[in-house]
Amino acid sequence: MTTSLPDRLAEAKRRIEAIARGEGLDFHPVIFEMVDYAQMNHIAAYGGFPTRYPHWRWGMEFDRLSKSYRYGLSKIYELVINTNPVYAYLLTSNSYMDQKLVMAHVYGHADFFKNNVWFAHTNRKMLDQAANHAARIRRYMDALGRDRVEEFIDACLSLEDLIDPHSPYIRRRGDEPELDPGLRPAPRRLRSPEYMDSFVNPPEVLEAERRQLEERMAARKRFPAEPERDVLLFLVENAP
Repeated sequence: MTTSLPDRLAEAKRRIEAIARGEGLDFHPVIFEMVDYAQMNHIAAYGGFPTRYPHWRWGMEFDRLSKSYRYGLSKIYELVINTNPVYAYLLTSNSYMDQKLVMAHVYGHADFFKNNVWFAHTNRKMLDQAANHAARIRRYMDALGRDRVEEFIDACLSLEDLIDPHSPYIRRRGDEPELDPGLRPAPRRLRSPEYMDSFVNPPEVLEAERRQLEERMAARKRFPAEPERDVLLFLVENAP
């Protein structure tokens, strides 16, 4: 793996970056690294990171990617990591035309990563974070044994699709006042003169509000009160 591009590709990188900026793209600095197909599969198996915590799943994914490439079923042209600076991997076996197309594609990714609202809260130092996590898991394995830690990770990964990926950006739960279960729920009436009461507080509206309050009180008796999309959060808050 090297960040030193051949002269021809280094010149192409300068030209493509100038064109991208000229078209209005705005991105963090981009660092290209040259890798062979084995290294590319290694990084891809790690989800685009050069290092991860020890676990059998990475080897399984590496084997799948390697066989798919060897049998001509698939080919990874590039990988881009949403960091600052942006890291992108170029496959050494790509043709010169492939490399130029991939570079242009990468700058589009980099602009999108920097400016799209979905990525606004991204940890741009995720490479360091992944390396720190790996070191932490290795310390646990040294202290507690590899099998015990790996079994725990297996249990955690069985829930990895049962999270709410939108939770950092969308507030799911409101701060509603507690309802006294000993009182019969009554809708809030607006103040009005007696002769206007039937217009200001229509009976059918008050009845609909009363039913809604009763439903809310009934829901408070359920556990959880509302359907919970984030199973992992539910376990974090309620499991022993």
